[in-house]
Amino acid sequence: MYSMGVEPDIVTYGSLIKGLCEKGTLDKAKELLHTMISNGPEPNAVTYGILIGGLVKSGEIENAEELLHTMISNGPEPNAVTYTILIGGRCKSGEIEKAQELLHIMISRGHEPNVLTYNILIDGMCKSGEIEKAHELLHSMISKGPEPDDVTYSTLIHGMCTNGEIKKAQELLHIMISRGHEPNVVTYTILIGGRCKSGEIEKAQELLHIMISRGHEPNVLTYNILIDGMCKSGEIEKAHEFLHSMISKGPEPDVVTYNTLIHGMCTNGEIKKAQELLHIMISKGHEPNVVTYTILIGGRCKSGEIEKAQELLHIMISRGHEPNVLTYNILIDGMCKSGEIEKAHEFLHSMISKGPEPDVVTYNILIHGMCTNGEIKKAQELLHIMISKGHEPNVVTYTILIGGRCKSGEIEKAQELLHIMISRGHEPNVLTYNILIDGMCKSGEIEKAHELLYSMISKGPEPDVVTYSTFDSWDVQEW
Repeated sequence: MYSMGVEPDIVTYGSLIKGLCEKGTLDKAKELLHTMISNGPEPNAVTYGILIGGLVKSGEIENAEELLHTMISNGPEPNAVTYTILIGGRCKSGEIEKAQELLHIMISRGHEPNVLTYNILIDGMCKSGEIEKAHELLHSMISKGPEPDDVTYSTLIHGMCTNGEIKKAQELLHIMISRGHEPNVVTYTILIGGRCKSGEIEKAQELLHIMISRGHEPNVLTYNILIDGMCKSGEIEKAHEFLHSMISKGPEPDVVTYNTLIHGMCTNGEIKKAQELLHIMISKGHEPNVVTYTILIGGRCKSGEIEKAQELLHIMISRGHEPNVLTYNILIDGMCKSGEIEKAHEFLHSMISKGPEPDVVTYNILIHGMCTNGEIKKAQELLHIMISKGHEPNVVTYTILIGGRCKSGEIEKAQELLHIMISRGHEPNVLTYNILIDGMCKSGEIEKAHELLYSMISKGPEPDVVTYSTFDSWDVQEW
C-alpha cells in the first residue's frame, strides 16, 4: 500500500491487528499499535478493543488491563465492549473481585453495563461458587436495570443446581415466569438435572410434565439426564419405560441414552437385560461404541463372568471398535479378582506388544492381583518391568507392594520398598504407614512400629484414627 502511495486507514490497521491476534502473533500486533500511535492514524477505542480482546483470548489478562489503563490515562476512552471483554477474561481466570472492580470502573466512567456484561459476571460468580453474590447482582438488575434476560436466569439456576441449592433454583424459576420470561428447554433440563442429582426423581418428573404442559418439547438430553437419575436411584424399570416411550413417541434415543441405561442395569446386577438392550440398540440402527462395550465388559467382570467378558471384547473388535486402556484395565481387574492372574498377565503382554499402551493403573491392578494371590516375587518383578517401560510407579503402586510384603511377613523387604519409594520422590501417605505399622505389629516388631509412629508425628504424614487403633487392636501402648 505504501509503495502505491496509499496510506492505510484506521479500518485497515484494525483488520491487520485482528489478523495478527488470531494468528497468535501478539507482539507484532502490539508493534503495529505503537506504529499507529507514533505515525498515525491515531488508534481509536475499537482498535484498542481488538488488541485487548486478543490479549484476553491468549490469557494475557494483566497486559490487557494495562492497556485499558493506558486508554483511561491518555485516551481514547474505552467503550462498554472493551470493559465487557476484560470482565469476561477475569471471570474465566476465576478473579471475580477484579472483574467486579472493572465493573465499578466502567460505571464510574459513565458506561452502562448491558445484560451481556452482567450475564458474564453472574456466570463467573456461579462457576467460582459465589452464588450469593450472583443472586445479589440479579436483584440489582431487577431493581435498577438492565432487565435480566432468559440467559441471566438460566445461568443462575444452573449455578444454584450445581451448588446443590435446588429449592432456591426452582423458586427462581417462578420469579422468572412471574417477570414475563418464559423458561426454555435448557432451563427446565438444568432443573431436572438438579433434582436428579439430589435423588428427587419424582420432582424431576413433575418438572418434565410442567415443561411439556407449557409447550416445550423435551430433547434427548432432557431424557438422558432423567434416565441417568433414575438409574442412579435404582429405578431401572422406570428408566426402561422412559426409553420405550422415546422409541415410540420421540425424541429418538441416542448412543448416550442406551449407554446410560446399560450402565444402570450393569450396576444393578441386571447383566442379562443389559446385553439384551445391546441387541435392541443395534436393531434400532444405533452402533454401540467403545463406552457401551466397556460398560458391558465391566458388568460381566463384576459378576465374575470372565469368559463372557472376553466374548464381548472379541465382538467389540470384530465390529471395528478398538478397546482402549480402560477396557483392558477393567478386564484385567476382573481376571485378578477371579484369581485368573496368568490370563491377566497374558493380556498385559498383549497390550505391551500390540497396544493400547498400558498405564500406571494397568500395572497397579495386576500388581495388586499378584499380591492378593500371594505372588509377591512376581509382583515386584512386574514393578521393574513397569519402570523399564517408562512408567513411573506412584504411591498406590508402592503401597500395594508394601502391603504384599507385610502380608507375607517380610517386614524388612517392606521397609526396603518404603526407602525406594521415598528415594524416587514419592511421599508415603498415611495409608502406606498404617499398612506397614499393622504388618510390624502382626510380626511382633512392636519397637519398629513405635519408631514409625514417632517418625509420622515428627515429620508427617499426621497419624489418623486407624494408626492409633492398630496399636490398640494389638493391645500395644503407643506411648
